[in-house]
Amino acid sequence: MSGQKIGNPTNMKRILRHLALNPSTTAALLFSSFAANILALVPAIFVILVLNRYVTYGVDATLVTLAAAALLSIVFEFIFRRLRYSTATEIVFDRQDQLNTRLLVRVSRSKIALLNQIPVGTLRGIFGGVEQLRTAYSPASICSFLDAPFTLLFLFVLYLISPPLCLVTALVISALTLLVLLQLGGHSELGRSINKVSTLKGQLANNAIETPETLRVFDMTGIVQKKSEKVFSALYVLQSRLLSRQDLTQTTIKAFTGILTVSVITVGAVLVVDGHLDIGEMIGANILAARALTPVITLCQQMEIWKQADQARQTIDDFEQISFEKMDGSAFEHYSGTLECRDVNFNYSARETPVIEKLSFSLGSGEVLCVTGDNGAGKTTFTKLITGLIEPTEGYISADGVNLKQLSLEWWRKQIIYLPQEPKFLEGSVRENFLAADHDISDAQIRKLLADVGLDEEIDKSVGGLDQVLNTSGSSLSLGVRRRLALARALVNRGKIAILDEPTEGIDAKGASHVYNVMSNLSKKGITLIICSHDNDVLNGAHHVLDLDDGERPTMRTVSY
Repeated sequence: MSGQKIGNPTNMKRILRHLALNPSTTAALLFSSFAANILALVPAIFVILVLNRYVTYGVDATLVTLAAAALLSIVFEFIFRRLRYSTATEIVFDRQDQLNTRLLVRVSRSKIALLNQIPVGTLRGIFGGVEQLRTAYSPASICSFLDAPFTLLFLFVLYLISPPLCLVTALVISALTLLVLLQLGGHSELGRSINKVSTLKGQLANNAIETPETLRVFDMTGIVQKKSEKVFSALYVLQSRLLSRQDLTQTTIKAFTGILTVSVITVGAVLVVDGHLDIGEMIGANILAARALTPVITLCQQMEIWKQADQARQTIDDFEQISFEKMDGSAFEHYSGTLECRDVNFNYSARETPVIEKLSFSLGSGEVLCVTGDNGAGKTTFTKLITGLIEPTEGYISADGVNLKQLSLEWWRKQIIYLPQEPKFLEGSVRENFLAADHDISDAQIRKLLADVGLDEEIDKSVGGLDQVLNTSGSSLSLGVRRRLALARALVNRGKIAILDEPTEGIDAKGASHVYNVMSNLSKKGITLIICSHDNDVLNGAHHVLDLDDGERPTMRTVSY
């Protein structure tokens, strides 16, 4: 993690958790690793036997037998390594799928008040971090981790051949490991600095992409450009330093590979001349020394990748600490549609003035409540409180006399026909947006709902019809069409209470007439309506009016006809 010290076994623990998921898979990995590394001893033994026996005694049958055995061992080592890699791949991608699923569930079920505090760019980066972690904890990563302990095996066999050569090899490996760890120590701080500057770069890019009109109208382009140049320059310097450090690590590894070869051959030659070692043993020892070094090199390279992934892992870990909405709870078999607020206060921060303060009212089944107030008075906040997207800071909201905190949010939201002030859509076709709300809805039923809001002909005549693709904001549609389309989608939910936030805003007279008919039909069906609106026609059709601008303690007044 960002504060992780060199030598902290966190990364190893993560890999061990990977391996602990499935005992049978772990057993397959361990067996294939053991078999592959045992077979990796064969080439060194082959060299020793050939040079010490065949070259000395010249027996052809011996050479053929040894060569056949060596070739067979190479084939089986290849098979076991491929088996291990495919098994590790299965683990990695399974883990990635699980993590992606967990994050999607976290986003969909986290408390909205907490989720809204996270910038959109950060949320996108979290899912991008999953891919970064997949690269860091890759099949190759698991394989290098499993190979590392077998360095001791190669050193042990090397010790049996020549203790001095074993000592030389162990010293070179230890020196390499120490130097790499020291070099990696400087990577963490650089990585954190790069992440900070990259965040600024992302903000600038978002400004340029999402607010081009504002930048041009207010002549901000020059200022943004100068700021961008500073950010890009700082990022270039930091990335150059990091790349230089990474190159130093790789160069160090290559240098020590050569140092090991020279050291083993030099000491081995002295031992051969002194009669303590045969020429075959010297060459075989050199092969074993290289085998012992290879897992260490691979692990050192992998540690560098782990370091780069630390920030992504930390960001994901922090995100997974966000509290879930409470989805369990009681439910009514038949909800009448009554609603009550008692002394409800709400503020987004303890240091801020409450947006909603001392709100109390009772709403009977089938009644129509019109909520008014200036922008910022708390109308949208009020609708979010009713839907359970946010919870009151003080006081309570109840349905049929039961506190919403005691009810299942999943059940409660099925009771609500909800039109937010700023409708959002799923990226996909018009049909897919309705199917997301009801998997069994037919095209005929979709067209009936579209007809209710006066959009059936308009959608049919549009390019693609029900297959017309929408982005999340629905920007390809006018505001009036977006709002009516969102209302039609909301009507898929056959609830007992409808919450409509500015349902006629931006809609022409013809379109508004369809919306009025929808609201009237809902009321006739005994559905309780809560409508945030300044529309006089809505006000005139309401049983009660709640003015959130009306003093410190807003109250509901009954409309008399």
